[in-house]
Amino acid sequence: MRTVVITGAAAGIGRATAERFAKHGDRVVIADIDHLGAERAVAEITAAGGTAHGYRLDVSSEEQWEQFADWAAQQFGAVDVLVNNAGILDTGGFVETSAAQWQRTVDIDVMSVIYGSRVFARQMIDGGIRGHIVNLSSAGAFFPARVIPAYATAKFAVLMASQALRVELRRYGIGVTAICPGAIRTDLLAHGERAGLEGVEQASWREGTGSVQQLAFAGPDKVARAIERAVRRDSAIVPVNPEAWLAYAVFRLSPSAMRLAGRLGTFAMADALLPFAQPLLSRITK
Repeated sequence: MRTVVITGAAAGIGRATAERFAKHGDRVVIADIDHLGAERAVAEITAAGGTAHGYRLDVSSEEQWEQFADWAAQQFGAVDVLVNNAGILDTGGFVETSAAQWQRTVDIDVMSVIYGSRVFARQMIDGGIRGHIVNLSSAGAFFPARVIPAYATAKFAVLMASQALRVELRRYGIGVTAICPGAIRTDLLAHGERAGLEGVEQASWREGTGSVQQLAFAGPDKVARAIERAVRRDSAIVPVNPEAWLAYAVFRLSPSAMRLAGRLGTFAMADALLPFAQPLLSRITK
């Protein structure tokens, strides 16, 4: 039985990925800062006949990653698959986003991938495991949009880190994949922050943009399938959804075209469109 560690797996893409690997007979470890959510996921996977364990993990803490890797090794031996899924999406212009918000994004979206990949790659190498590491990047890595510079920067870093790690680990028979989803129905925007807003305005923005994300064509299961397939096929870069493949192609063929597209969306446009979207959202979510 393989051991599959998935971060941010109490909900969304991580949860769907845990369920998929568990259905294939793997032991899944659901690591999440939301310990109660992780335990609920464990209970439901176990009730469905799978094998799951929960672990509270703050992915931005290197010390906690070291402790987590030690715990996993003691419990199950060397891990076979690591899925670095945990992440945040804060919005705001490059200049208006505070240094603290930039740091938060880097700590959670980038450094967590580095911490996790280092400790578990070392574990796989020492254990002679021909395992696999999956890092969640994003189609945002190809798209220099005005409203998500911190997120796009972080996800591009994840993409490059994954490719560098893939080159390094190839001699050990360990695969590395960067998954780049497009728009997916998750709570990513609902849990993020918009630079410059506080209190009621911040809550209203989260509610509005979070609702809009629920209109996305694809759900977490689609990404989970892509992750499981990437591990089997040892894929290097996997865009998920047509818009992600389009962004990937245009970014490679004409970076200037992507920069032009990135200028089009603004917060003023989003603020103007949200009120018109609310009646549709209300009708769909009834």
